[in-house]
Amino acid sequence: MTKPSRKHHYLPRHYLRGFADQAGTFFVYDKLTGRVFHTSPDAAFFENDLNTVTFPDGSSSDFLEGLYADTESQAWNSLDKIRQSTPDAPIDLWHKMDLFLFLSFLHWRLPSNVTYAEKLSERSFGQDKELGFFKLTSTTGAAPPQDIIDTIRTSPAWRKAAKAIVPFAPFYAGNSWYKDLANWRFAYPADDSSWNIVGDNPIVTRGYNDHDPATCLKDFLFPVSGRILLISRGERLGEMLPPEFTVQYDTAILERSQRFVACQDKAFLSALVDYHTFHVQSGKTDRIIPELFEMLGRADEG
Repeated sequence: MTKPSRKHHYLPRHYLRGFADQAGTFFVYDKLTGRVFHTSPDAAFFENDLNTVTFPDGSSSDFLEGLYADTESQAWNSLDKIRQSTPDAPIDLWHKMDLFLFLSFLHWRLPSNVTYAEKLSERSFGQDKELGFFKLTSTTGAAPPQDIIDTIRTSPAWRKAAKAIVPFAPFYAGNSWYKDLANWRFAYPADDSSWNIVGDNPIVTRGYNDHDPATCLKDFLFPVSGRILLISRGERLGEMLPPEFTVQYDTAILERSQRFVACQDKAFLSALVDYHTFHVQSGKTDRIIPELFEMLGRADEG
């Protein structure tokens, strides 16, 4: 038995390297303290014991961390292929599928969604339509007593473990998740520079169904790297995005992040922070996300 690990990244280091400079570093802005510091993916976007599970006998395990590592390793080849892509060649469907699975797991392990994942754990092992794919039975195949079910549902170990079960919801109950992938668009910068920032809540949605297990990834934007942005819409997106779209998107990342955001360019990051601060001081932060999706709507019309 090895001692459980403690330093658990909620944004995987392999993913974060897509936002680092050639030296493998980036600048991180802390919304809580207002501080900007220079660091590497290894030393950012983690929490101690985030995936450590404590069992009733008092023992602990980091098996969730291992599960995440195994799941992520299946996606890295596809993620790298997408990061190496250009606007001139279509992305293979298989690579999109791997990325979707990665995003489904990532969504529920983010600090902003951990509480909601724990609440969903209380709906496990019942008649819940969205979580019915995961059942609990006794060794005889019969349903266990209700008090046993309740004990497991409310246990600290299951409340943490459930966030690795909920990501499978889109693949069950007749959901047509794969159809949305046909309308995925990958946006590339004209100058091939890294203008996308990353934050501790990097999946930007409208906020309508963020905590629905089956449909939380229906309409969203996600930075695949500092250079490439994934735009998922219910319909095919028009070709033209306004010049100010990148700034609006990065501001949305700042708004959605609970605490940390990162960027290669310190000056650009500071300018974005100032722009977001203007929204805060003007009481207009509630318009950042809607205006972002309004831009996409106008691109659809174009």
